[in-house]
Amino acid sequence: MTRDRQVAQGLSQGLNCLSAIVESLDIGAPTSELPRDEWLGALHAMGDAFDALLSKDVATTLIVQPSDCDYVRRLVALVLEWTSARQPPQELRPMAESILKIFDGRGTESASEPQK
Repeated sequence: MTRDRQVAQGLSQGLNCLSAIVESLDIGAPTSELPRDEWLGALHAMGDAFDALLSKDVATTLIVQPSDCDYVRRLVALVLEWTSARQPPQELRPMAESILKIFDGRGTESASEPQK
């Protein structure tokens, strides 16, 4: 698989994961039903894709800032906390939504600091 394809796949997996996280929060899904390992794999793939975009390994119009990579890493920790503590951390939804904003034509701004 080419590096371009890996990055595209990582971004796609990450977006699907973010949507699933928000949906699970909306419906109050029990933590026992959350696909933790799948989500963590998708978020790591998204983080790797962001790193590739940040280092200019792949050409794209998507603008990624160093702070965006930090947000993805923080989201991994929040998902782990959620699936371990059985209660979603309060900053989970704002963090997921701030990462989604990266894909929402934000121009040259990085994801805004999530509200706590």
